[in-house]
Amino acid sequence: MRTGNLGEQRFSGKLSADYALWRLARPFLGEVHAVFASELRSFTEDRSRPLNALDLGTGDGAIAKLLLTEAKLDVTGIDSEPKMLEQARKNLSPSIESGRLTLALDDALHFLGDQPPQSFDIVASGYFLHNLTADNRMRLYGEIWRVMAPSGILINADKYAQIGKIHGEALRWQLARFFDVLEARERYDLLREWVLHYAEDEAADRVMPEADAIATLERLGFADVMIVYRKHMDAVLVARKQA
Repeated sequence: MRTGNLGEQRFSGKLSADYALWRLARPFLGEVHAVFASELRSFTEDRSRPLNALDLGTGDGAIAKLLLTEAKLDVTGIDSEPKMLEQARKNLSPSIESGRLTLALDDALHFLGDQPPQSFDIVASGYFLHNLTADNRMRLYGEIWRVMAPSGILINADKYAQIGKIHGEALRWQLARFFDVLEARERYDLLREWVLHYAEDEAADRVMPEADAIATLERLGFADVMIVYRKHMDAVLVARKQA
């Protein structure tokens, strides 16, 4: 049964068409992905049966690509932005053709609402959850808990806000990287879009504080909820569902 939708499409224009330039302004993405892959391997190494993984907000397929490095996984990726999902299809076409990867153009809550309970061993995401309002994130967390199998794991690479001055310094550092990358390419149009996007992320009903995320997941019943990596605004959060 469907539970509603998030109703948010924040990558429908230039941000999706020129998403590769965002990567150039994120110098720690390689480290983020290495930590993600390490946590994934730690989870899968003692499991012999095939595992089902869900990638929320697939984007250009970066997280799905990491999931597919584990041969035990069958991966489903969803995104509500056609331009982003098309990039994933191009980047990961061999895995689609082999049947290991299924991509769906859908709203996250719509998709999750159609899934049976305990149907995914791994729920993963990269830079998706911070795009939601706090209320929508709460709804999504509940659905993630419902569809996750016992002993399952949530791995999320994202922008988790710290407290006060530290967060402000991290935000200024990141905005400066956008100026460095985009001014050098005279992409003032895209610079404006990204600055506005990050300003919207700071709104009281959207910002994603680290402490709030951990507390919410623990209230749902997740265990061992922790930030396992952080550099400025980039962080990796891991949470486990007990058997």
